[in-house]
Amino acid sequence: MDGNLKRHPESHFLDFVVDGESLAARVAPWIDFVSINLVTPLNRAWLPAVPDAVEVLLGRRPAAGLTAGRVALLVCGECGDLGCGAITASLGLNAGSVSWHDFRWERDNAEPPEVLDGLGPIAFRRDDYESTLRAAHQRIAEMPYDRLAHDGRRFLWPWQWGWRLPRQQ
Repeated sequence: MDGNLKRHPESHFLDFVVDGESLAARVAPWIDFVSINLVTPLNRAWLPAVPDAVEVLLGRRPAAGLTAGRVALLVCGECGDLGCGAITASLGLNAGSVSWHDFRWERDNAEPPEVLDGLGPIAFRRDDYESTLRAAHQRIAEMPYDRLAHDGRRFLWPWQWGWRLPRQQ
């Protein structure tokens, strides 16, 4: 919030598209997206953290703040923190497939997570899933990014504008 204006940071990210539909669109009936700006952890603003997010989505590293075997698929678009709320799923890894199932809306450890019945499971061929995620960092690095647009332009007082009053003669 900045005075009376609510600002949303500019956010470029790789979206999860399943059968031609965005994951955010699939979960829309369960979540109020008017007040919540959800993005994937594969966000240009968080480029240094993308390799860790990929490792979590591949099941090679546990997700911080989540129970074992769960991954965050959609997180807060402003900070990426699980405390603001996140769509999570259990990650199932088999020899030839990967699945997301048991979708939940989780805010923090204080509240019991809300189960999103009827959303999954969603299955992928393991080779396709892994190759797509391995290429994610490079694709995200090529996205446009303007730090001022993401963080918001701050208010400047008149003496910070860079001009000076004319000298008195």
